[in-house]
Amino acid sequence: MTNRTRPLIAALAIALGLTACTGMQSNSTGDVPTLEIIATGANIAGANGVHFSPDGKLYIASVVGSNMTVIDPRSGDILQQYGGAEGVVGPDDVAFAPDGAWYWTSILTGEVAGFRPDGTRVVAAQLTPGVNPLTFSDDGRLFVSQCFFGTGLYEVDPAGVKPPRTIADDLGPGCGLNGMDWGPDGRLYGPRWFTGEVVSFNVDDNTRRTEVSGFQTPASVKFDSHGVLHVLDTGTGEVIRVDGDSKTVVATLSPGLDNFAFDASDQIFVSSFTDGFIKRVEADGSLTTLQPGGMAHPGGMAWINGQLAVADLHAVRFFDPASGEEVSTHRAVLGVDKIGGAMNLSTDGKNLILISWVDNDVRVWDLQRNELTEHYTGLGAPVDAVRYGDDLIATEHAGNRVIRLAQDGP
Repeated sequence: MTNRTRPLIAALAIALGLTACTGMQSNSTGDVPTLEIIATGANIAGANGVHFSPDGKLYIASVVGSNMTVIDPRSGDILQQYGGAEGVVGPDDVAFAPDGAWYWTSILTGEVAGFRPDGTRVVAAQLTPGVNPLTFSDDGRLFVSQCFFGTGLYEVDPAGVKPPRTIADDLGPGCGLNGMDWGPDGRLYGPRWFTGEVVSFNVDDNTRRTEVSGFQTPASVKFDSHGVLHVLDTGTGEVIRVDGDSKTVVATLSPGLDNFAFDASDQIFVSSFTDGFIKRVEADGSLTTLQPGGMAHPGGMAWINGQLAVADLHAVRFFDPASGEEVSTHRAVLGVDKIGGAMNLSTDGKNLILISWVDNDVRVWDLQRNELTEHYTGLGAPVDAVRYGDDLIATEHAGNRVIRLAQDGP
């Protein structure tokens, strides 16, 4: 939860509390309304980049949660959290320097910042929004790439003294590299989200080559202690080992994964931006949940077909209101899924209207055919939309207006 949203939520809570009190005072039967929790979700509001600290703790970045969570990798217990009060805002990835300092990227602001071993906060670079993965070389050089709001790859000065050096600015469309790692050949490896391939760079002469392709949506790469490349495919929900021309699935989870990390014994830990979970992959391929998944960024909700539909940013979840069971979930891989995610929704007969101020669009989803029947793009932070007669009416936060949507424009 960002600091900006807390006042709004507090105001809503006060308003609802006053409404509830008014209702109780006018209740002629004397019955007091009761609050029942139907369903709960993740502790982490979308788990993004993960990295092990020198003392073996797992650090977990969360953009939407706007914090860094530190857990015990064996028990899953939360040991510490860093948020806005400590200067950590909207972190998308985290990496440790050889001297124990740790840094993160703030994707929405473009800031690359960190804490030195003595606890001093330092800004390494102020780039444009989109800074996503980052990694240190063994000799302490820091590299950052952009994804979704930019396509650049940079070397930045951890001390923030020297200006950033551009290595590549042509890695699009839509994304530079995502989760990066160093290969045994000394090259910097990274996946290209929208092209289904992994490339590597000589970071001194800025040359690149394609290493392996054929993935659905590769989100992160890591090498184990033996120098074997592993690729996380968020489109399929798999972690894949790459041995030359051979690909072997070593873990199967759900689509919407964000990143992964090896511990000192080569055990794999996986994060999910869609569900907010952290899972450990055991030797037999089974999974141990360290932090639970589920609703990670819930927004609007609506009643449809006897179920409660909840907009959850990168997912739409359907709950049985009696049992609280999550009956079904549509997970949306960012920028790829044909249906897309939502921050709000409303009913349109047997269809759902999906609203996203992240994607700046409104969509009408035919649940029976699982396809979009209407799609309105290029809006200014839409926050709600309803069917009114034959028209679709939406509110735009950025435009401070209520508009009628049409295929030829609002």
